Amino acid sequence: ASALAQTETEAESGQSWSAVGPRTIESGGNMLEVSAGWPGLSVAYYRGVVPRLNLGVRAGFHYGIEGLLLQVAPGLKAQLLLKWLLLEADRISLGLVFEPGPIFYAPPGQVPTRGGFAIPLGLRLGIAAASAVSVAVMIDLPMWVEFGTRNNFNLPILTGVGVEYFVTSHLALLARAQLGPTLRVGWPAELTLNASLGVAFRF
Repeated sequence: ASALAQTETEAESGQSWSAVGPRTIESGGNMLEVSAGWPGLSVAYYRGVVPRLNLGVRAGFHYGIEGLLLQVAPGLKAQLLLKWLLLEADRISLGLVFEPGPIFYAPPGQVPTRGGFAIPLGLRLGIAAASAVSVAVMIDLPMWVEFGTRNNFNLPILTGVGVEYFVTSHLALLARAQLGPTLRVGWPAELTLNASLGVAFRF
């Protein structure tokens, strides 16, 4: 009876969790996500702390500086993750994400290593298109400050979408893409892209 009720709920409003959208893991639950694309590769872990709130960490290896299309360089990024589900009604959900952390890049021929701190803030609108398909509209301000000789503030303004296909209620395949300008103090604006394919597992 419990399994039947869960199936009926999923058919009506989609899965109860999401890696690309605002829906959170239940209290005490866990989620692991692995993704690859531009500007790099990453592994993320989320934990359900209280209802509607997930905390986690992400580690990434980048080959593009914060998604800037014209700046290719190897780097590392570590982030704390916070996802907060604000509203939920039937197939629609709305939430916020905040993902601060340090960044380090080593462009060829440049000394010293370029370092800084990222303070990304984002809004997620989730739509359960079907029991196995979820769509997210994403608006992000993945701000970052660079220290050292450049010592500047960078404001990317990115919009895009994410799509998930739930193979099971615990396993999802995902794709996301965002595009927009990065406005920078003392430097010209540059086109920025964040795009990746991945897999998420809830346990």
